[in-house]
Amino acid sequence: MAKSIVLTYILWLIGGFFGLHHFYLRRDRQAFVWWATCGGIFGLGWFRDLWRIPDYVGYANGYGDKFQVVENRRRNNLKPIFNVVRFGGEMALGMYFGFLAMCAIPEEVYQEGSAAQKAVCYGIVTMATTVGVYVVSNIGEETTELGDILTYASVPAIFMFTKAPENAPTWIAVGAAIGCMYRNKYKPRSQPKSGLCRRLTTLTLAGMLIFAVWGSFLYHNASVTTKDGETIKLRDSIDNFFTSPAWLQFKKNLWELYDYGQTHGWDKVWQQFVESLDPTGEANALQVLGVDKNASQEEITKRYRKLAREWHPDRHKENKEEAQEKFMEIQKAYETLSTIKKKRERKSSQKRSNADDFDHRF
Repeated sequence: MAKSIVLTYILWLIGGFFGLHHFYLRRDRQAFVWWATCGGIFGLGWFRDLWRIPDYVGYANGYGDKFQVVENRRRNNLKPIFNVVRFGGEMALGMYFGFLAMCAIPEEVYQEGSAAQKAVCYGIVTMATTVGVYVVSNIGEETTELGDILTYASVPAIFMFTKAPENAPTWIAVGAAIGCMYRNKYKPRSQPKSGLCRRLTTLTLAGMLIFAVWGSFLYHNASVTTKDGETIKLRDSIDNFFTSPAWLQFKKNLWELYDYGQTHGWDKVWQQFVESLDPTGEANALQVLGVDKNASQEEITKRYRKLAREWHPDRHKENKEEAQEKFMEIQKAYETLSTIKKKRERKSSQKRSNADDFDHRF
């Protein structure tokens, strides 16, 4: 079935950042690259497609000047014409895959592991970089054997991992891209076409692999910095989060919502959910002052004065900053509850006044 240039542009507009138009044109490798790199390295490839789409559609349908050039060179067994953009894309995706693989390996293994462990890590990074170059080199009408690319990548890999392993993916990608420049060729014109199910399965597995590598990076090497300047591994902070008061309270709220829905009906759960988020800050203020929701203004004021005296900074010389923060938190809680109480009293007064007016009329 002939491909439509109008439909291709529509797909480029609504889903081109994720390679939807390339998938439509059966350029699955290019679709994967666009998806994995946010539009071909943060939108550059997506923007370039604006004027490249007519050529892509021509290749897919078998017409156009550039299609004829490729066919003539293919028939005469000539090499593909060197393309600066393809060469740059090979290096860019190779470096991206290489550094991503490097980040996904635990730092303690990559930097301080045994010789055997480091050799395995270097092999993984080299292979990931080579695969990145290989994917781009096989987009469209051209192809390069993975073995040839790996051969050219091995020389800078051996040199860089002994001198500066932190920069290895850059030079491995350069070597591999040069290998593509010398060893690339045209694909045979009559290639068996994969079915839709197989194409989707392949892209799904490739996407899952990318997600897995990113997940490994986040779990093993990503870190967060506290307000005290302390760096903590993300995996440790996640473990601490699931035992934190915030998470325990959130989990408690979810169970309460579930019970509320079963008892009162699920149509009222949204309203209860909004209340559980404490948009007015009332629940937090009650917790800070340690008073009940039904406490009177007099009880709230009494409790506030007691805590304010207890946490006044002048009474805490050794931990004055902590006392200052606590003191301000107590003040804010008191102001929040007092404001809410006044609003509710005004509303109650208005309701009573409206009720009296209604009684007088009738």
